[in-house]
Amino acid sequence: MADITKEESYWREHHTKQPYAKKELSYDDYAAAYRTGYEGFHNYPGKAYEEIEDDLALNYQRTNAGAALPWDHARHAVRAAWAKLSQDVAPRDPDRGIRGGI
Repeated sequence: MADITKEESYWREHHTKQPYAKKELSYDDYAAAYRTGYEGFHNYPGKAYEEIEDDLALNYQRTNAGAALPWDHARHAVRAAWAKLSQDVAPRDPDRGIRGGI
């Protein structure tokens, strides 16, 4: 399992560089989302993120009822923490690179 202290330190340091990070919110506002991602990675071994995203959303909402971020904002941080541990990259925009009318 990932070292939780190491993951927290990583995200605290790199949070502001994330494209989804809102300038008016701090790392502390996103901390529960990151935790959901890196703990979820270990709680669902061998599963693809897309397979368990709904479970992660429920876990986030249950354990972080008073969190600063609703799921629709937190999901990006959850996905980023998962991707870091899985060495995966977020899915590409499906419209990107598609040529029409050829």
